[in-house]
Amino acid sequence: MRLVVILSYICFVLSFLNVWARVEMGRPDSDCDDAKTNLTVDWDESPVNYTCYTKFRLKQNRNLKPSLECDDIPIGYIPEHYCMDKSIHYPTPLPTHAGHRPLWPKYGEYLFVPPQRWSHNIEHGAVVMLTHPCAHPKSVEKLKKIVKSCMWKHIISTSNQVPVDRPLVLIAWGCRLRMSYIDEKLVKNFIQTYALHGPEGKYTKEGQYTLGLTTPASIPFGSTRDDSNLCP
Repeated sequence: MRLVVILSYICFVLSFLNVWARVEMGRPDSDCDDAKTNLTVDWDESPVNYTCYTKFRLKQNRNLKPSLECDDIPIGYIPEHYCMDKSIHYPTPLPTHAGHRPLWPKYGEYLFVPPQRWSHNIEHGAVVMLTHPCAHPKSVEKLKKIVKSCMWKHIISTSNQVPVDRPLVLIAWGCRLRMSYIDEKLVKNFIQTYALHGPEGKYTKEGQYTLGLTTPASIPFGSTRDDSNLCP
């Protein structure tokens, strides 16, 4: 029992030191990150990231069941903030709890957002919706409608990093849901279960990054800015 207490205390101290040493978030700094300078480090604005180059669209496959994947996150873990002079590479194209830029995107729908940005929103409790560029438009619109009606803190983006077998993805702190078709009940359950988690899951301050923003997020009817009522 004593060993458990000691280990818990060590984890707390290390977590505190990590927070203290981190690059400050939310404050634009041209020497680090102002959400405007050197953005090509993460994305060169290539249309490849959000464009489908075939006339064929990925159809729903109801024989391929949704895949819920949750990562084992160490107790006290807090992701690092990296200035724009450093490249950020992930072991997976769909990270759930990774290091990121100090400034996060404004909530809403984008043409494309690199994971180096939206990973910060996840730490703040947001749900990120990603779709393959060739996902069927009807499926994409249906999923968008559900996400937008469920919470204010959402990011919606197309991404060519989404696998074609399950071209519809939701990501929250620690977990991702990959789908080949839309099950509204499952989508809402994922949001209600995994949204607002993370070290700063209740943080409601708006972001500063806006490159590619097409539709700012709106507070769903029946809820509040802090998403007090998920999927009302």
